[in-house]
Amino acid sequence: MNYLFWNTNKKKINDILVMMIKDLSCDIVGLAEYEDDIDKLLKDLSNDGINLYEKPSIGCRINVLTKYYPEKIKLGIEENYYTIKKIPHDTLKEHIVTFVHLPSNMYKSDDFDKLSELIDMRISIEKSENDFNNFNSIIVGDFNMNPFEKPMIAAKGFHSIFDRKTAQKKKRKILGKEYLMFYNPMWNLFGDIKRPPGTYYYNNSDQVNYYWNMFDQVIIRPQLINNLKNLQIITDIRGKSLLKNNKPSVSDHLPIFFNII
Repeated sequence: MNYLFWNTNKKKINDILVMMIKDLSCDIVGLAEYEDDIDKLLKDLSNDGINLYEKPSIGCRINVLTKYYPEKIKLGIEENYYTIKKIPHDTLKEHIVTFVHLPSNMYKSDDFDKLSELIDMRISIEKSENDFNNFNSIIVGDFNMNPFEKPMIAAKGFHSIFDRKTAQKKKRKILGKEYLMFYNPMWNLFGDIKRPPGTYYYNNSDQVNYYWNMFDQVIIRPQLINNLKNLQIITDIRGKSLLKNNKPSVSDHLPIFFNII
């Protein structure tokens, strides 16, 4: 199954989304900061032979579209910054997808604040996994953090490991308490050997300036490592570039795409 996530930065991008969803054969789509016409998007897709359905959120600011009728999707815990859903899967039968759009670093610049957010979310995800008796979990979205930041790696946070062999241990024990792991494949997309080197570009006058950031990510439970394929940052669609002057132009974020077989 094919997955797409994009923080659209409140832009009118339905035309691009229709092309992207069609050309990438997307089955599940998460949209953050989406303020275009969702009904028109679904209608335009339908006119193009693609039937996606919105699973309404109660209190979350992320739009979720899937190829499944809404009643097929079970809602887990939901907050303003994330929504947990149990969604059917073609080969896994079912899996849990958590869509996230965490607060900007402008408002949560301290590691303690970020870690506090992730601790609460991790507890919610683990509760949903136990409630649904399903541990095929994916977290995807705009984390507003890089993969190397402490809250992303901390055991009490997302405990997201960049080495698949280490992640396949599935958990580790600290002071007698076991912490489950996630695997973070986004590390493979860092650097400029294959452009772009991130999903979000920001230039500031601070002493430390990364320029490119990998804020938009997918992390997965270790048992799904061999199911993950074709992870990429989307930079153009039908010859239309999503970049200008070496930074995102249509939105301030670039979309990410991947496949879970």
